[in-house]
Amino acid sequence: MQFNEQILEKNSNVIKSYTSSSVTVVDKKYNYNVIVPPEKSIVKCAVNIKNFKKVSIVENLDNNIKFVIIALNNTGCLNKTPIISELNKLGIGAEIMNIGSACSSHNILLSEKRNFLSFFLFE
Repeated sequence: MQFNEQILEKNSNVIKSYTSSSVTVVDKKYNYNVIVPPEKSIVKCAVNIKNFKKVSIVENLDNNIKFVIIALNNTGCLNKTPIISELNKLGIGAEIMNIGSACSSHNILLSEKRNFLSFFLFE
């Protein structure tokens, strides 16, 4: 699915389109697990759904992150409660959602200039 053009900062990591196995940020397609911040460099995510834990998120956070999006094809394959409650204890909001919802939410948070990270886990 493709998104309509939004007017954002030139260095923003806008999600342009997605499939069940990839996400296109600005003009680059990523068909592997990635961490997408609002503006900085996109990072390949070394973990997958099977070994994804709170520590996988925390090691990628900086002090300003207030919200984390975890995007999966199958949201039922991950035990959400421990991850979300542990992040909440750190004062960080978290949401686990399907790829399409995550892409839309990412772009909305980006337009609001919020401090967040999006984890896209395809594998």
